[in-house]
Amino acid sequence: MSLDQLKRTVQHARCRVIGWQDASNHAHRSVLASLIRELKSESSTVLCEPSLARSTTRPPDIVVVCPRAGIHVIEVKGVSLDQIAAIEPGGQFAIRYATGTRRKNPFVQVRNAMFDIRDAAQRAYFGDLEIPIRYWVVLAQITRVAWQDRWGRNAVLPRELLFQEDVAGLANRLSEAGRKQLQACDLEQWNVTELQAVYSGFGDSSVLFPAPEDRAPRQVRETTLGELFDEAAETYKTLSDEQQKLSAQIWERGPRLIRGVAGSGKTVVLANNLARWIERGQKSSLSLFDEPVRPPRILAVCFNRTLVPFLQKKIGVAYRQRTGRELPKGAVDVFAYNRLMWHLAQAGLWGYQRIADLTDEERAARYTRDLKYVKEHEPQTFERYAYDAIYVDEGQDFAEEDFRLLSELCVQREGEPSLFVFYDDAQNLYGRKRPNWQSLGLNVVGGRSHVMTECFRNTRQIVDTAFNVLYGSFAPHTANIPTKAFGDVATLVEKELLEQVDQVWRVKFARREGMPPRVTVAGGTREENELVVSRLRWLIEDQEVRPQDILVLSYYRERVRRLAEWVRRASIQGVEDIHLAFDDRDTHLGQRGRLTFSTVASAKGYDAYCVLLASANQFPTDVLGRANFYVGCTRAIEYLEITGTAPHGLLHEAQKASRFQEQGRDANAAVASPAANEILGAAPA
Repeated sequence: MSLDQLKRTVQHARCRVIGWQDASNHAHRSVLASLIRELKSESSTVLCEPSLARSTTRPPDIVVVCPRAGIHVIEVKGVSLDQIAAIEPGGQFAIRYATGTRRKNPFVQVRNAMFDIRDAAQRAYFGDLEIPIRYWVVLAQITRVAWQDRWGRNAVLPRELLFQEDVAGLANRLSEAGRKQLQACDLEQWNVTELQAVYSGFGDSSVLFPAPEDRAPRQVRETTLGELFDEAAETYKTLSDEQQKLSAQIWERGPRLIRGVAGSGKTVVLANNLARWIERGQKSSLSLFDEPVRPPRILAVCFNRTLVPFLQKKIGVAYRQRTGRELPKGAVDVFAYNRLMWHLAQAGLWGYQRIADLTDEERAARYTRDLKYVKEHEPQTFERYAYDAIYVDEGQDFAEEDFRLLSELCVQREGEPSLFVFYDDAQNLYGRKRPNWQSLGLNVVGGRSHVMTECFRNTRQIVDTAFNVLYGSFAPHTANIPTKAFGDVATLVEKELLEQVDQVWRVKFARREGMPPRVTVAGGTREENELVVSRLRWLIEDQEVRPQDILVLSYYRERVRRLAEWVRRASIQGVEDIHLAFDDRDTHLGQRGRLTFSTVASAKGYDAYCVLLASANQFPTDVLGRANFYVGCTRAIEYLEITGTAPHGLLHEAQKASRFQEQGRDANAAVASPAANEILGAAPA
């Protein structure tokens, strides 16, 4: 069934249907359409891939909420019988993909989703929930007879497992199950208040999810990396408890410091918290006598210009999620730091200082001096342009004097600025020393500081490899490597999120298992160019990976430019355009149909499901080069490949770190490595 056919089914639905556009494949759409056609009650609701605001697990494929049938959570699998290599204990399926065998347990997936829904509803309901929540697994392309013939006595046949012939009539099966439970409880239908509690548990964390125009639904083979990446896009659709709590905090007075490991969701929290501030400001812009008052002036600032459109988009999405409306024009200023200096110079707050003329510290000091003069002699000018709140993303990119300036640019409430800094020590590309917040007059102790210690973006294998290169686990003893203070290693060790065994770091703050990075040494620049083209062709043409899901990174701008030109001449099918991030810095990276090439510095703050890190041997082996390498690696969500032309420096260290991953030095790695190796091994050499 196509998406257009499903759309026509929805248009004639008697029940409510939410999120049907998210049905990503034929099997999913077929089951969804059957339910929509058969559910005749207007009080019934079918939700497609609904997210829970307090869950980090993958959303279920379908949830049915009905006053008579109860709550039913459905996992749809569209694999054919010959794609299932084995059935393992506990109901785990070994599924053959073109890139290797992966193990999935649909029963565990759907049970976890069911419990998440029950927990969310219970939090919203005062009392004990009586409404039943049941789960089902539907093998939409396999008949029961074929299943039993294939597996014989070993066939897994729980009552929750349904087959192709069960799709038609599925709604009746759900209704009958609900009717029996209603009779047992002597009820005509389930409590409306309990149903509302179930609905309230679903929270669309839209800031984590790409807009339909950016990631249009499509039909791809289920056994490709493209399908796996599309499925992963659904997995990252919900906020964690920590992200949700920080997003909801009201920071009306005084500074805040949010530190976190790479991929912990700092920018997500920034966008959501800022959107809530704007929403509160819009509501309070009228006084008790309906006299308009000045809405709050809010600034979001980052050091990297290419990150600005990304921040703007995330803030807009977060506001729309909160209010259902577009972000009001002028509600928030989003600037790269140097562009902010230019903007306020035009407003008369200071004279613009060229980057080439002074050090960063000297520039910030001059701006601060000029600003203090304006505050003293032209207070009305300052009040016109001062900010009620300033959100700083990627705070580790800023010098200490920059924070002094930003603090002065804030309206002081009870003697303190509302300056909110999001910071990761390990991504310190410019070698800044950590600010002495107290000397800056910023009180960020106690409840004003928070450390986000779980990486949601990257797999453990990716972070493990990158972290060990950052800290030189496989480097010569004479290497220049960061001190443990650089990435606040002590805090991670104290929280048991990091440990060192035999001089090798084992990362525990990234829990998701995946493929170990692939490291390849080419014979020269031409051979590396051809290798990158071959890999991109395999990913996009064979594995159906969207071009926007790929980032090609390197250290030097000229190397990136020449590699992009080589790929452009290769004319890879499916690539509509090639985007050089540092040439077009005001455009969002990862746009639909565009393949992005960038230096690590210009891609900072972004991520992609697949990252090709080229010419790794050109990264300096000093602290800043290692930080750049770490940032480059941790842009990858699922697939990381590192290439170079000489087996020395950081490329050589990455080889050793990756081999360490493949050896499976802990239980999780031992389980994950075989399937990961199959996937990587399927790529062309």
